Amino acid sequence: MNLAIISLLLLVAVIAVGFKKKVNVGIIAILAAFIFGTFMGIKDADIIKGFGTNLFIMLLGITLLCSIADTNGSIDLFAKKCTAVAGKHTWLAPIMIWVIGLIISGAGPGSIPSLGIVCAIAAPFFGTATGYNPIMMCIIGEIGIFCGRFSPITTDCSVIMAQAVPLGYTTYSKTLFLSALLVSILEAIFVFILFKGYNVKSKGEMKLSELPGFDKNQLLTLTGFAVLIFVVLVFRKNVGLVGFAVSSVLILLGATNERKAIAKVPWGTLVMVTGVGVLMKLVIKAGGIKLLSAMLSSIMTPWTAAAITGASAGVMSWFSSATGVVYPTMIPTVGSIVEYMGGNVEPNVLITMIAICAAYAGLSPASTGGGLILAACATDPNFSEKDEAKMFAKLFMISAATLLIIVVLALLGVFNLFI
Repeated sequence: MNLAIISLLLLVAVIAVGFKKKVNVGIIAILAAFIFGTFMGIKDADIIKGFGTNLFIMLLGITLLCSIADTNGSIDLFAKKCTAVAGKHTWLAPIMIWVIGLIISGAGPGSIPSLGIVCAIAAPFFGTATGYNPIMMCIIGEIGIFCGRFSPITTDCSVIMAQAVPLGYTTYSKTLFLSALLVSILEAIFVFILFKGYNVKSKGEMKLSELPGFDKNQLLTLTGFAVLIFVVLVFRKNVGLVGFAVSSVLILLGATNERKAIAKVPWGTLVMVTGVGVLMKLVIKAGGIKLLSAMLSSIMTPWTAAAITGASAGVMSWFSSATGVVYPTMIPTVGSIVEYMGGNVEPNVLITMIAICAAYAGLSPASTGGGLILAACATDPNFSEKDEAKMFAKLFMISAATLLIIVVLALLGVFNLFI
């Protein structure tokens, strides 16, 4: 049995043991990475490099700021005021967070900083304020982001173009964006129904005049959120570092109880997401993901080419970066796929499938999008370890269902309509 197969079986075993024993999957993943890495002859320092430092800083910076807002009551009071102002128009909240995600991402920064911003406001403000499930609101916000990341001015689109132009494919942008928009709308509706958002009743009985005003510390905290959004969007700074900076200033100004805020940080979630990442680096190094993609490609036909190509990209994106790994790896293969299929497949559709499948698979809890949802929702004081395990599995299933929806649309030839 080769290392690629062993790595895939190890990954499945780690997740299964974690859920069975109700132990943090990230801790088990690091143990498995240490054992498997040693078996592969990889140095300890190289195993440690698999720890996602950038992701960890992003998660910690955002969750610390959310913890501060929760500790000093900013979130709770803001939520109540939003509820009072919204009145009987609670139904607008999911649409608003979707549009916010689309606009922020499409304005230029792309997905990574946008994910941090939207998750920071979707769970505590749009979710709690309106009575909708915070997880649902985070997912819908991210779905809007995944569509916006394909506007012509984003870094994501630039990476795709950099890979596609040398192949002679320069007219795919319209196909890509319209396809992403269709998937985004359908997926948002699917998630809304899945979480029974239609059962949420208006909380408009609350009157704004009956609520207290924000105190100094709460105003400082809300200003901190505004600064976070402004700095990330305008100056393109790392959302995690900005979150840390804002949190530090708030602590120095005495806007919160430092110990309580730090205690509220969902450390277990951070370990889960980054720990799985350590193992995934070794799975990729061992060829596990390539083996999985190759298995899918072996059954490719002109009719199924787009669907299988997209599924392969989605599977890779479950455990790796779409922009940093999937796009540079898979888009260059489009030319050979077209040639192998005798020119009977549309290259623009193949590129589109790689792009949108890799993007929307980002709801996986082992990816940045899903990890941020876990982290944002884990700041809720009522969120337990049992809830965390269930959400981990649920996000993975939603990501898989999303891929299935896109694959079915491809098989039906829907995306060919946008050429």
